[in-house]
Amino acid sequence: MKANDFIQQCEDSGKFDDYQIYQIRQGFEDGLTLEQIKIYAKSEIQHDQMEQIRWGFKDGLTMKQVKFYVKPEFECGQMFEIRLGLEQDLSIEQIKLYADSKFDFEQMWEIRLGFECGLTIEQIKLYAKPKFPTYKMSQIRKFIKENNNIPINTIKFLIGLNCI
Repeated sequence: MKANDFIQQCEDSGKFDDYQIYQIRQGFEDGLTLEQIKIYAKSEIQHDQMEQIRWGFKDGLTMKQVKFYVKPEFECGQMFEIRLGLEQDLSIEQIKLYADSKFDFEQMWEIRLGFECGLTIEQIKLYAKPKFPTYKMSQIRKFIKENNNIPINTIKFLIGLNCI
């Protein structure tokens, strides 16, 4: 199927708004394949989510990697954070720690930032909890980074006492 035919088919269906059609059209302009575009050319996917999917393909992510964050429970910002983790070559184990809809995108950012700062999964698990607001995650992450010689159990104790 040709690009124009597919776009016309999407427009004629009446299921897509103008912003969604733009993302579909942009995919062809970016050189994506029809198979890639069909991953996001679905009326239930919002245009900003479509954009995150399109950018993933455009930036060289594989079909498997993109499908990792194409889930209805993830809003655009969450998809962005997962996509950045994939593009920055975080391991799937690392990404799975924050690719959870219980975290908002800012919490995901704090967790991803911990990996970028060189923290271990064990250290990040101390603050990767949906109950912690972003500012609290940030405080704990910075404390761990600055006090990397303090044993994990001591940090757990301090978090439990609300000292960090």
